[in-house]
Amino acid sequence: MAHFEFGSGPQVLRQMNCAAVLTAIRATGTARVTDLMRATGLSRPTVSAAISTLMADGWVEETEAADVELPRMGRPARVLRFRADAQYVLGVDVGPHKIHCAVADLNGTVVSQIRREVTESDTPTELLGRAEETIQRVLDAVPVPRSSLAAVGIGTPGIVDRRGAVLQAPSVPGWDSLELGSLFSRIAPCPVHTENDVNLAVLAERWKGAGDDADNLILVQWGVRVGAAILVNGQLHRGAHGAAGEIGFVELDTEPQGVQADGLGPLESAVGTDWILRRARDLGDSSPDAATVLIAADGGDSRALQVLDEACDRLARGLASFVSAIDPELIILGGTITLAGDAVLAEMRRHLTRRALVMPRLALSRLGDDAVALGAVRVALADAQRRLLDVYATSSPVEQR
Repeated sequence: MAHFEFGSGPQVLRQMNCAAVLTAIRATGTARVTDLMRATGLSRPTVSAAISTLMADGWVEETEAADVELPRMGRPARVLRFRADAQYVLGVDVGPHKIHCAVADLNGTVVSQIRREVTESDTPTELLGRAEETIQRVLDAVPVPRSSLAAVGIGTPGIVDRRGAVLQAPSVPGWDSLELGSLFSRIAPCPVHTENDVNLAVLAERWKGAGDDADNLILVQWGVRVGAAILVNGQLHRGAHGAAGEIGFVELDTEPQGVQADGLGPLESAVGTDWILRRARDLGDSSPDAATVLIAADGGDSRALQVLDEACDRLARGLASFVSAIDPELIILGGTITLAGDAVLAEMRRHLTRRALVMPRLALSRLGDDAVALGAVRVALADAQRRLLDVYATSSPVEQR
């Protein structure tokens, strides 16, 4: 791909016109020269020159017209297509239980993905090694050489700073102070962006999930651990230290409980799926795991519903202050808790209504376990579009005299 240095004169004008034509093609998928003239306000020679540059740079190609109403006589009109397969992006969800890798083209269409279970006993070195093996497998499946990657997004549990370093990760032993972004940069010869996993999940929900109609929302990821991510006016809110949304560490008791021996925060130890299973067994339930309890709650089992009611009451107490501070239009529930279906929405709505001045809408995640990897794809794609597609000037197009 060609790259340009910005300056002044005819070269800048050509870049600006290329940007306008490229934007118009991407907006429609395919376009004729006359369509591009209409969309950009540029003359035919200027549009044709821009097309030639974009084709030489590999971003655009000619394709067959799909319009059956095209004239059958005379020279066929040129139909241009954006080459979404010119390069690819990679999203990786890496944590103590699984590695999930997804490859997408420059339109954001996932073309390959692989999930791999891992054990908590894996050391950071072993986990990174398994991640690299999984990345190679998912690239080979397309196939895509690593040199064709435009950007990589990485999702990980814990507090991640803007440099891509994991400051704290209670759920991944040995992950604290790990320069995860730098380590993955050795695997992929392109920019790597590391982000907290729940933050990526909320970006994915806003992109392709339950939050596609909301600019102000909170995602609560509720499983063994409980965390949240916040979008304000469509932008991710990380906080000063990257710790915004760590609701699992909210204190419910008068006396602070602090981090528990198992690394859980006070709230998540009181509402997470480990607690849900223990509470169900206290009530005489012999379910083998929390998932079974939640499925039973969805089916109307009275004992399972009691457990769910108590868990939602506690979570609402911890979440209410976030709702008051953010005033979201939507709260999305994700994680294992979604196995309870509409039952968890009803219980959360009932308990949160008692504590919130203005009650937001509630919804279940549409993306499930795919959310983090898709969010990582979204971050990588945004970077690829900014750097690789916008190498051309983004000012208004100008006719060359």
